[in-house]
Amino acid sequence: MEICLDLLFVGERQAVRAETRGGLGMPGDEARMLAYIRENLDGVYEETISDFREKNRERHPVEPGLDPEGRLAPVSDEEFRRIFRDGDGWTRFRETFPDSDGTLRVSRVGFDAGMTQAMIYAGQQFDWDTGSSGFWLFEKSDGAWVEAARAGEWLS
Repeated sequence: MEICLDLLFVGERQAVRAETRGGLGMPGDEARMLAYIRENLDGVYEETISDFREKNRERHPVEPGLDPEGRLAPVSDEEFRRIFRDGDGWTRFRETFPDSDGTLRVSRVGFDAGMTQAMIYAGQQFDWDTGSSGFWLFEKSDGAWVEAARAGEWLS
């Protein structure tokens, strides 16, 4: 998770959805998203995808397990709805979270059995029409996690 945060635009105290998101969309979209991942995330193992799916079937709290450095400020769905209830949402957001570079949502990490490959979903939004999301693949090389591939889901 830490390496993924380093690759994203993360503020000093980054606002993040309080519960994980898997990035596979609505239940009817899962097959389409899995086909997209298999086609566009070069080198991903089936067992990594399976572990990712299993770990992200349900939402889980982001803190403390997914935020070892305390960089994230979890925000509940209720709070997001309150902030973004009308056209002044981004103004309200920036007043509430001045040290955050937009909003962030992340998944739990899926691994292969040997713990040499990891897959994560992350999405960011900076304004009404500015944001991106995608899946990252990391591989362990000489004891360190390095980015191996990335597949974008959307960009605006």
